[in-house]
Amino acid sequence: MKSEINKMIPPEAMVFKHLKAIKDGEVQSSTPESKKWEGELESYNLIEKNGSTLLLITMDAAKEFENFFNEAFPKALKIIKDLAEKD
Repeated sequence: MKSEINKMIPPEAMVFKHLKAIKDGEVQSSTPESKKWEGELESYNLIEKNGSTLLLITMDAAKEFENFFNEAFPKALKIIKDLAEKD
């Protein structure tokens, strides 16, 4: 996915705006597949709560991608958690 930073509030928030799909290392022109993502936002917010930090993610995505994110995000979030807690 080719994206741009739409909003950044260090170290609290980062919002990406998706522009185009990337396939086989090449930015795709406006295809029906890439149009599903164009303009969609993906937000990451760090929230301090009771001495811990909560990562809140919100994402605009078509319903058809729900299964992908339900499988991929827990794996990615585990890596982020492990890195954040590493000594």
